[in-house]
Amino acid sequence: MAGCPERRNAIPGGGSVIFVDTNVYFYAHDANLPAKQAACRAWLLELGRQRLGRTNLQVANEFTEVILRKRRDIASDVVFGMADQIMMWGSSPISVETVRLARRIRGNTAYSWWDCLLLASAIELGCTHFLSEDLQDGQVIDTLTIVDPFAHSPEQILISR
Repeated sequence: MAGCPERRNAIPGGGSVIFVDTNVYFYAHDANLPAKQAACRAWLLELGRQRLGRTNLQVANEFTEVILRKRRDIASDVVFGMADQIMMWGSSPISVETVRLARRIRGNTAYSWWDCLLLASAIELGCTHFLSEDLQDGQVIDTLTIVDPFAHSPEQILISR
């Protein structure tokens, strides 16, 4: 595994707070990619155990839209139940302040607008890390460090509670 991204904004006496991107939830449900599924499930289990995972409505809605569109074999009620589980980790909406911060992030990075909104939300939620395979592992944006879930185990990143 690659070197661990530096821990930033750690919570004294606690641990890192990790914003979970949509792709982590996709892989956790994708039996066609067993290694990625296992890695993402390990992350979600540990974050849930330590109560350190966060997300927002955008993630739950992206997950719902893609699963409904690509996995017609899964009943809508089941997909909505999966989204409800994601929302247990956070359901904050996008605010005007989130948009302003996302614009600043977009001005400093080449990330998509949707990723910038998620990064801004993670910062507003006080997260220390952003778990995603889609962004540059180890990059620091404001107080947030990007972590690739396939390059690091939860134990490498999380501060023991």
